[in-house]
Amino acid sequence: MADPIIAIIGRPNVGKSTLFNRLVGKRHAIVSKEEGVTRDRIYGKFDWAGQNFRIIDTGGYLPDADDVILKAVRAQADIATRDADFIILLVDNQDEITTSDRFLAEMLIRQSKPYLLVVNKVDDQKHEADATRFYKMGLGDPFTISAESGRKVGDLLDHIAERIPQTVTLPADEEEMVKLAIVGMPNVGKSSLMNSLLQEDKAIVTDIAGTTRDSIDSYIRYFGKTYRMIDTAGLRKLHKMEDSIEYYSSVRTFRVIDECDIAIMMIDAVKGFCSHDRNVARYIVDQGRGMILVVNKWDAVEKDEATMKQFRDAIHHFYKAMEHFPILFVSVLHNKRVRQILEFSKIVFEEYSKKIKTSELNEFIRDITLQYNPPAVKGKNLKIKYMTQVHKAPPIFAIFSNFPDLFPVNYQRYIENQIRERFGFQGVPIKLSFRLK
Repeated sequence: MADPIIAIIGRPNVGKSTLFNRLVGKRHAIVSKEEGVTRDRIYGKFDWAGQNFRIIDTGGYLPDADDVILKAVRAQADIATRDADFIILLVDNQDEITTSDRFLAEMLIRQSKPYLLVVNKVDDQKHEADATRFYKMGLGDPFTISAESGRKVGDLLDHIAERIPQTVTLPADEEEMVKLAIVGMPNVGKSSLMNSLLQEDKAIVTDIAGTTRDSIDSYIRYFGKTYRMIDTAGLRKLHKMEDSIEYYSSVRTFRVIDECDIAIMMIDAVKGFCSHDRNVARYIVDQGRGMILVVNKWDAVEKDEATMKQFRDAIHHFYKAMEHFPILFVSVLHNKRVRQILEFSKIVFEEYSKKIKTSELNEFIRDITLQYNPPAVKGKNLKIKYMTQVHKAPPIFAIFSNFPDLFPVNYQRYIENQIRERFGFQGVPIKLSFRLK
């Protein structure tokens, strides 16, 4: 399923990041009164009335700016509008209409995608009349909101949901495929890995970091199963991205992670597992995707019989969650242990799709609570009534109890670790949903 994308565009300091934060429900974008603080497109997700949406917050748009950064910001907005299914042009009710506002309006009129003119900073009914001057922009009825207070933001989403293209359903044969995303920082060997697995030069491979600018799909059969492999552009840290195409590539990469079953997370053995690798891995886990960590260029590392264990231990120390995900050491250049990636992909997908019977889970929950009872919290004795798996791919377990909100994190981890010890789920994030009985 492909969720629709909304892009928020506008000149600097009209409240784009404030609206973005309001929609995604967290302070993801930096908000400041200083113009141009958002220089990078920021990508988020939210749901409204049962429909999932993706949203892109763009940097402030100044079409005639000579400043290099502002030109890059302008290019980001151009690309965001090309990738979006719906575009919000945000303007400021407290300012007059500027040439930048008019430029953006003309740009929207020329393109064919649905859009909406949204007037921000309309905090009460008496300021509604001020927004009528925006009719002269030629974009139809302006929609008034206050992103800061949330006034009429729900009405805005209702309006967009009626006009936005519906979620695209993939064909049945494609739904049955195992979707693998090959992700990681630039120049770690993602395209070389795909070429090695396919045994053909499908993706362009050079020594220049960032050669792959978009996602490339290929298909392979392995033990009777079709795998759709997607080689994605390298994920740099935001402040190291060099041009607008790289920003666009990053948004597409995160979208591919959202839609895949298993992410092949590649890292460079020479550079090691860095904080950016951890952030990408955390995003994969948070999205509930299966993951295999592939350490490439292992041939370039000086090693002895303990090196592999030390490398693995260092990763686990840096990001403890990686203890539950397979780590493979390969050399794509010399084609060493590359086929193991498909072997482990098959195993992880089976774990990802596994469904445990409720009777087995209730027997399991009795066993582990006898071994270690839930603690008393705030004078309440916590009791687990029963447990069931409510979702697979990824696995989600509902645990019904008398005080679901009081279960401490350490007991939740205890349950997760016991689930893994009893039932496996190697390479797969597990989500526990505590509910009131």
